[in-house]
Amino acid sequence: MLKVLELFAGYGSQALALENLGIEFTSDISEIDKYAIKSFNAVHGTNFEPQDITKWDKDIEVDLIMHGSPCQDFSVAGKGAGGDKDSGTRSSLMYETLRIVEKLKPQYVIWENVKNLLSKKHRHNFDAYLEAMEGLGYHSKYQVLNAKDYGIPQNRERVFTISVLGENNFTFPEPMPLIKKLKDVLEDEVDEKYYLSDEQVASFKASTAKAQAKGNGFKFEPIERERERVLLPNTCSSSSDMNTTWATEQISDSLKSMERASTKEYCSTVKFNMI
Repeated sequence: MLKVLELFAGYGSQALALENLGIEFTSDISEIDKYAIKSFNAVHGTNFEPQDITKWDKDIEVDLIMHGSPCQDFSVAGKGAGGDKDSGTRSSLMYETLRIVEKLKPQYVIWENVKNLLSKKHRHNFDAYLEAMEGLGYHSKYQVLNAKDYGIPQNRERVFTISVLGENNFTFPEPMPLIKKLKDVLEDEVDEKYYLSDEQVASFKASTAKAQAKGNGFKFEPIERERERVLLPNTCSSSSDMNTTWATEQISDSLKSMERASTKEYCSTVKFNMI
Protein backbone atom coordinates (compact mmCIF):
# COMPACT_ATOMS: atom_id res chain seq x y z
CA MET A 1 0.00 0.00 0.00
CA LEU A 2 1.26 3.46 -0.92
CA LYS A 3 2.42 5.57 2.03
CA VAL A 4 1.61 9.24 1.43
CA LEU A 5 2.50 12.47 3.20
CA GLU A 6 0.53 15.53 2.12
CA LEU A 7 2.12 18.82 3.20
CA PHE A 8 0.17 22.09 3.20
CA ALA A 9 -2.73 19.72 2.75
CA GLY A 10 -5.69 22.10 2.68
CA TYR A 11 -8.82 19.97 2.34
CA GLY A 12 -6.77 17.16 0.77
CA SER A 13 -7.44 17.53 -2.95
CA GLN A 14 -4.35 15.60 -3.91
CA ALA A 15 -5.32 12.71 -1.65
CA LEU A 16 -8.78 12.94 -3.18
CA ALA A 17 -7.22 12.45 -6.62
CA LEU A 18 -5.61 9.22 -5.40
CA GLU A 19 -8.96 8.09 -4.01
CA ASN A 20 -10.70 8.84 -7.29
CA LEU A 21 -8.11 6.76 -9.10
CA GLY A 22 -8.81 3.83 -6.78
CA ILE A 23 -5.28 3.83 -5.35
CA GLU A 24 -5.06 2.39 -1.85
CA PHE A 25 -2.86 4.41 0.47
CA THR A 26 -2.20 5.40 4.04
CA SER A 27 -1.55 9.04 4.78
CA ASP A 28 -0.26 11.62 7.17
CA ILE A 29 -0.57 15.36 6.67
CA SER A 30 0.69 18.74 7.74
CA GLU A 31 -1.79 21.61 7.72
CA ILE A 32 -1.90 24.45 10.25
CA ASP A 33 -5.29 25.97 9.40
CA LYS A 34 -7.98 24.57 11.70
CA TYR A 35 -10.76 25.18 9.18
CA ALA A 36 -8.84 23.42 6.41
CA ILE A 37 -8.28 20.49 8.77
CA LYS A 38 -11.99 20.40 9.54
CA SER A 39 -12.71 20.25 5.81
CA PHE A 40 -10.02 17.58 5.29
CA ASN A 41 -11.54 15.38 7.98
CA ALA A 42 -15.04 15.85 6.57
CA VAL A 43 -13.94 14.92 3.05
CA HIS A 44 -11.74 11.95 3.97
CA GLY A 45 -13.33 10.62 7.14
CA THR A 46 -10.17 11.24 9.15
CA ASN A 47 -9.47 12.82 12.53
CA PHE A 48 -6.35 14.92 12.01
CA GLU A 49 -5.39 17.87 14.18
CA PRO A 50 -3.63 21.05 12.93
CA GLN A 51 0.11 20.54 12.52
CA ASP A 52 2.76 23.26 12.08
CA ILE A 53 5.11 22.22 9.29
CA THR A 54 8.05 24.04 10.92
CA LYS A 55 7.70 21.64 13.86
CA TRP A 56 6.90 18.52 11.82
CA ASP A 57 9.61 15.95 12.58
CA LYS A 58 8.10 12.49 12.50
CA ASP A 59 10.01 9.28 11.82
CA ILE A 60 7.73 7.51 9.36
CA GLU A 61 8.09 5.58 6.11
CA VAL A 62 6.83 7.53 3.11
CA ASP A 63 6.66 6.60 -0.59
CA LEU A 64 5.14 9.84 -1.87
CA ILE A 65 5.20 13.43 -0.63
CA MET A 66 2.69 15.82 -2.20
CA HIS A 67 2.92 19.51 -1.40
CA GLY A 68 1.35 22.75 -2.61
CA SER A 69 3.41 25.15 -0.56
CA PRO A 70 1.96 28.65 0.02
CA CYS A 71 1.85 30.68 -3.18
CA GLN A 72 0.76 34.09 -1.86
CA ASP A 73 4.22 35.66 -2.06
CA PHE A 74 4.87 34.31 -5.56
CA SER A 75 1.41 35.05 -6.98
CA VAL A 76 0.73 38.08 -9.18
CA ALA A 77 -2.31 38.58 -6.94
CA GLY A 78 -0.04 39.11 -3.94
CA LYS A 79 2.56 41.68 -2.97
CA GLY A 80 5.49 39.81 -4.49
CA ALA A 81 7.37 39.34 -1.20
CA GLY A 82 8.96 36.18 -2.61
CA GLY A 83 10.03 33.00 -0.90
CA ASP A 84 13.74 33.34 -0.16
CA LYS A 85 15.00 30.92 2.46
CA ASP A 86 14.77 32.26 6.02
CA SER A 87 12.90 35.36 4.79
CA GLY A 88 9.92 34.56 7.00
CA THR A 89 7.37 34.84 4.17
CA ARG A 90 4.65 32.25 3.78
CA SER A 91 6.08 31.11 0.46
CA SER A 92 9.50 30.49 2.03
CA LEU A 93 7.90 27.49 3.76
CA MET A 94 8.72 25.59 0.56
CA TYR A 95 12.13 24.99 2.15
CA GLU A 96 10.47 23.05 4.96
CA THR A 97 9.50 20.52 2.33
CA LEU A 98 13.15 20.10 1.39
CA ARG A 99 14.02 19.49 5.04
CA ILE A 100 11.36 16.79 5.29
CA VAL A 101 12.33 15.20 1.96
CA GLU A 102 15.94 14.98 3.12
CA LYS A 103 14.81 13.30 6.34
CA LEU A 104 12.33 10.80 4.88
CA LYS A 105 13.73 10.20 1.36
CA PRO A 106 10.44 9.22 -0.36
CA GLN A 107 10.57 7.71 -3.83
CA TYR A 108 8.35 10.41 -5.31
CA VAL A 109 7.69 14.10 -4.62
CA ILE A 110 4.99 16.20 -6.31
CA TRP A 111 5.05 19.98 -5.96
CA GLU A 112 2.32 22.34 -7.23
CA ASN A 113 2.53 26.12 -7.23
CA VAL A 114 1.56 29.22 -9.20
CA LYS A 115 2.91 29.85 -12.68
CA ASN A 116 4.51 33.10 -11.55
CA LEU A 117 7.07 31.07 -9.62
CA LEU A 118 8.80 30.74 -13.00
CA SER A 119 8.96 34.50 -13.51
CA LYS A 120 12.26 36.38 -13.54
CA LYS A 121 11.62 37.73 -10.04
CA HIS A 122 11.00 34.37 -8.39
CA ARG A 123 12.72 31.84 -10.66
CA HIS A 124 15.78 31.67 -8.38
CA ASN A 125 13.69 29.99 -5.68
CA PHE A 126 12.33 27.46 -8.13
CA ASP A 127 15.86 26.72 -9.36
CA ALA A 128 17.08 26.44 -5.76
CA TYR A 129 14.42 23.81 -5.12
CA LEU A 130 15.43 21.80 -8.19
CA GLU A 131 19.12 22.01 -7.28
CA ALA A 132 18.45 20.91 -3.71
CA MET A 133 16.35 17.98 -4.93
CA GLU A 134 19.09 16.99 -7.36
CA GLY A 135 21.60 17.09 -4.50
CA LEU A 136 19.38 14.63 -2.63
CA GLY A 137 19.37 12.25 -5.60
CA TYR A 138 16.13 13.27 -7.29
CA HIS A 139 15.54 13.86 -10.98
CA SER A 140 12.80 16.41 -11.60
CA LYS A 141 10.49 17.28 -14.48
CA TYR A 142 8.14 20.25 -14.49
CA GLN A 143 5.42 21.70 -16.69
CA VAL A 144 2.74 24.38 -16.51
CA LEU A 145 -0.70 22.75 -16.69
CA ASN A 146 -4.05 24.47 -17.12
CA ALA A 147 -7.19 23.09 -15.45
CA LYS A 148 -9.25 23.74 -18.58
CA ASP A 149 -7.09 21.23 -20.46
CA TYR A 150 -7.92 18.43 -18.02
CA GLY A 151 -11.68 18.43 -17.69
CA ILE A 152 -12.34 21.42 -15.41
CA PRO A 153 -14.16 24.52 -16.74
CA GLN A 154 -11.72 26.93 -15.16
CA ASN A 155 -8.76 28.81 -16.61
CA ARG A 156 -6.17 28.00 -13.93
CA GLU A 157 -2.47 27.58 -14.68
CA ARG A 158 -0.13 25.92 -12.20
CA VAL A 159 3.39 24.58 -12.43
CA PHE A 160 3.71 20.92 -11.45
CA THR A 161 7.10 19.46 -10.56
CA ILE A 162 7.49 15.67 -10.41
CA SER A 163 10.66 14.46 -8.69
CA VAL A 164 11.73 10.82 -8.60
CA LEU A 165 14.53 9.34 -6.52
CA GLY A 166 16.72 7.91 -9.28
CA GLU A 167 15.57 7.64 -12.89
CA ASN A 168 12.52 9.72 -13.78
CA ASN A 169 10.36 8.20 -16.54
CA PHE A 170 7.28 10.29 -15.79
CA THR A 171 5.42 11.79 -18.75
CA PHE A 172 2.95 14.63 -18.29
CA PRO A 173 -0.58 13.87 -19.53
CA GLU A 174 -1.69 15.27 -22.87
CA PRO A 175 -4.45 17.94 -22.88
CA MET A 176 -7.97 16.70 -23.47
CA PRO A 177 -11.02 18.43 -24.96
CA LEU A 178 -13.12 20.38 -22.47
CA ILE A 179 -16.60 18.86 -22.38
CA LYS A 180 -18.07 20.14 -19.14
CA LYS A 181 -19.37 23.64 -18.59
CA LEU A 182 -19.60 25.47 -15.29
CA LYS A 183 -23.30 24.69 -14.99
CA ASP A 184 -22.50 20.97 -15.14
CA VAL A 185 -20.55 21.03 -11.87
CA LEU A 186 -22.67 23.44 -9.81
CA GLU A 187 -25.08 22.12 -7.22
CA ASP A 188 -28.81 22.69 -7.76
CA GLU A 189 -29.47 23.42 -4.10
CA VAL A 190 -27.08 25.66 -2.16
CA ASP A 191 -27.27 26.50 1.54
CA GLU A 192 -28.17 30.14 2.18
CA LYS A 193 -24.99 30.64 4.20
CA TYR A 194 -23.15 30.72 0.84
CA TYR A 195 -25.33 33.49 -0.59
CA LEU A 196 -23.69 36.80 -1.41
CA SER A 197 -25.34 39.82 0.14
CA ASP A 198 -25.52 43.21 -1.55
CA GLU A 199 -22.90 44.39 0.94
CA GLN A 200 -20.52 41.60 -0.05
CA VAL A 201 -21.03 42.33 -3.73
CA ALA A 202 -20.26 45.99 -3.10
CA SER A 203 -17.13 45.01 -1.18
CA PHE A 204 -15.94 42.80 -4.05
CA LYS A 205 -16.47 45.63 -6.50
CA ALA A 206 -14.52 48.04 -4.29
CA SER A 207 -11.65 45.54 -4.02
CA THR A 208 -11.62 45.19 -7.79
CA ALA A 209 -11.30 48.95 -8.21
CA LYS A 210 -8.34 49.03 -5.83
CA ALA A 211 -6.70 46.07 -7.56
CA GLN A 212 -7.16 47.61 -10.99
CA ALA A 213 -5.45 50.76 -9.77
CA LYS A 214 -2.48 48.67 -8.63
CA GLY A 215 -2.51 46.40 -11.68
CA ASN A 216 -2.91 43.12 -9.77
CA GLY A 217 -5.36 41.01 -7.80
CA PHE A 218 -8.74 39.61 -8.78
CA LYS A 219 -11.30 41.17 -11.06
CA PHE A 220 -14.90 40.82 -9.90
CA GLU A 221 -17.30 41.02 -12.83
CA PRO A 222 -21.06 40.53 -12.28
CA ILE A 223 -22.88 39.33 -15.40
CA GLU A 224 -26.65 39.25 -15.40
CA ARG A 225 -28.06 35.77 -15.94
CA GLU A 226 -31.49 34.25 -15.65
CA ARG A 227 -31.13 32.05 -12.62
CA GLU A 228 -28.19 32.32 -10.27
CA ARG A 229 -24.98 33.93 -9.24
CA VAL A 230 -21.85 31.89 -8.87
CA LEU A 231 -18.50 32.87 -7.47
CA LEU A 232 -15.91 31.41 -9.80
CA PRO A 233 -12.26 32.04 -8.87
CA ASN A 234 -10.11 32.09 -11.99
CA THR A 235 -7.02 31.73 -9.85
CA CYS A 236 -6.11 32.25 -6.22
CA SER A 237 -3.42 33.80 -4.12
CA SER A 238 -3.64 31.31 -1.28
CA SER A 239 -5.44 28.19 -0.16
CA SER A 240 -6.70 30.06 2.92
CA ASP A 241 -8.14 32.86 0.78
CA MET A 242 -10.10 30.76 -1.65
CA ASN A 243 -9.57 27.11 -0.66
CA THR A 244 -9.12 26.14 -4.30
CA THR A 245 -6.19 23.81 -4.11
CA TRP A 246 -6.39 21.45 -7.05
CA ALA A 247 -4.63 18.30 -8.04
CA THR A 248 -4.22 16.19 -11.11
CA GLU A 249 -5.54 12.70 -11.37
CA GLN A 250 -3.14 10.61 -13.31
CA ILE A 251 -1.14 12.69 -11.54
CA SER A 252 -3.72 13.40 -12.41
CA ASP A 253 -6.25 12.60 -15.00
CA SER A 254 -8.52 15.37 -13.92
CA LEU A 255 -7.91 18.68 -12.16
CA LYS A 256 -9.97 19.13 -9.06
CA SER A 257 -11.56 21.96 -7.21
CA MET A 258 -13.65 25.00 -7.28
CA GLU A 259 -15.29 27.24 -4.68
CA ARG A 260 -18.92 28.08 -5.25
CA ALA A 261 -21.38 30.56 -3.83
CA SER A 262 -24.94 31.53 -4.75
CA THR A 263 -27.19 34.48 -3.97
CA LYS A 264 -30.93 35.00 -3.77
CA GLU A 265 -30.82 38.81 -3.93
CA TYR A 266 -30.68 38.92 -7.73
CA CYS A 267 -29.64 36.72 -10.61
CA SER A 268 -26.23 37.00 -12.20
CA THR A 269 -23.00 35.16 -12.71
CA VAL A 270 -19.91 36.47 -10.98
CA LYS A 271 -16.48 35.88 -12.45
CA PHE A 272 -13.05 36.32 -10.95
CA ASN A 273 -10.34 37.06 -13.50
CA MET A 274 -6.74 38.01 -13.00
CA ILE A 275 -6.04 41.63 -13.91
